[in-house]
Amino acid sequence: MKVVLAEKPSVAREIAAFLGAKTKRDGYFENRDYQVTWALGHLVGLKEPDEYDPALKKWSLAPLPFVPERFELKLLGDRGARRQYDIVKRLFKAAEQLICATDAGREGELIFRYIQTLTGCSRKPFQRLWLSSLTRDAIRDAFRNLQAGQRYDNLYDAARCRSEADWIVGMNATRCLTVHHGQRGLLWSAGRVQTPVLAMIVHRDDEIRTFQPQAFWELMTRYRDVTFKYTGDRFSEQAAAEACLQQVIDQPLVIGQVKTRRERSQPPQLFDLTELQREMNRRYAMSAADTLKWAQTLYEQKLITYPRTDSRYLTNDLKPTVAATLEQLRSLKPVEIGKLNLQQLNFTARIVNDRKVTDHHAIIPTGSPSGALSGPLQKVYDAIVVRLIAAFYPPCEKDITTVDAEANRVPFRARGVRIVAPGWTELYPQKSRVIHDPATQRTETTTRPTTSRSCRHSAQANAGRMNRSSRKAKPNRPGTSPKTHCLERWKRRGNSWTTTPYAKP
Repeated sequence: MKVVLAEKPSVAREIAAFLGAKTKRDGYFENRDYQVTWALGHLVGLKEPDEYDPALKKWSLAPLPFVPERFELKLLGDRGARRQYDIVKRLFKAAEQLICATDAGREGELIFRYIQTLTGCSRKPFQRLWLSSLTRDAIRDAFRNLQAGQRYDNLYDAARCRSEADWIVGMNATRCLTVHHGQRGLLWSAGRVQTPVLAMIVHRDDEIRTFQPQAFWELMTRYRDVTFKYTGDRFSEQAAAEACLQQVIDQPLVIGQVKTRRERSQPPQLFDLTELQREMNRRYAMSAADTLKWAQTLYEQKLITYPRTDSRYLTNDLKPTVAATLEQLRSLKPVEIGKLNLQQLNFTARIVNDRKVTDHHAIIPTGSPSGALSGPLQKVYDAIVVRLIAAFYPPCEKDITTVDAEANRVPFRARGVRIVAPGWTELYPQKSRVIHDPATQRTETTTRPTTSRSCRHSAQANAGRMNRSSRKAKPNRPGTSPKTHCLERWKRRGNSWTTTPYAKP
């Protein structure tokens, strides 16, 4: 009998359905050849310090740092988890061969090996089922390509090192800080990952709390609805800005050189988990944890490939399946996919690169019918589908025009962007004629300076009454990069010269 261990019941059900293991037992499925069971995540973990030495049950600084000579394992979880472990142990003991079908990655490997060790079956031969999707075709391909378990020993070693390093840092640092600084009943938790991340958050919070705005002034004017900006440095003193303003008031703005260059913006690359989380946060203010939760749900519903990936590329062997996937998605995005030649997709090096795929390839849809999705689940799925389509669209071509002007020897410049061929950007809705490029993280307007080489003329700025209004500078919100914030604005009405002071951190 072959025993297949999945990481979750939902994955075990899909594998059992593929294998025809229709008989439902307590904690597993079976047929004549296979028994398919599951682990409920981390059933096994490392022992606590006091389980090595009862004297360590009392926290003190004297025995620190404590590092076991040999790390030992124990059973984790509640009564239900312990019951499931007993089932897995019984199946493992009786099995002729084991198949590891936990998540294809470092942590999935650790889960299987820890269970295999604690059940006393570490010498029993096993094979590795490497799944990136839960569709029948993906499961069939994975079983056809079962690998010897020893091939993944290095992956297990890396996972084990991570687990033991977390234990050493976390257990010792937490005890040290709690004993040294804590009060009665107050735990000072520290960890290899959590403490540096918390320090980054605290540092950013301190920057916001201690933010001191500094005013600076800029000189600009408008002509034919185009803003020309002084090309020199910003003014840190209002007097200097006013002096430059007086120099150009009532002076003609003379258009000088006009340059236009063509720029090609390549389609955005496919999603890895981090980029998907960034995109969903930027577009819908969705947290990273929520994005992962919905992506994991889509994976378990067989709608997308494995989401916990750090690669934005596909492998060459996936080329034949991509066209079939897009064809299956045609009913969902008929207009968008209709513009692609599915028989001759352009697999560029930005899409396919075997060297840049380790555990899992980029996140893509499987092509399975999505049914009635709604809310955040629909948003995440739609983003993944559109990104796959966009990867095969042509580049966006833009004319970037720069106009240099001068008023009484004071230089000004205006810049505008005109979309020549939208390419992949037509897949992303535009608001107020503003285009955000996910590939470059740039936001540009489609406004182009209305001057041209044949329009080299001067314009007289009309002097108007100067008004003054002010707004209080605000510090950066948490999680944002430092940006300047408006403190106050000085302006002249009409086609007039303006000075605009801002605050900068």
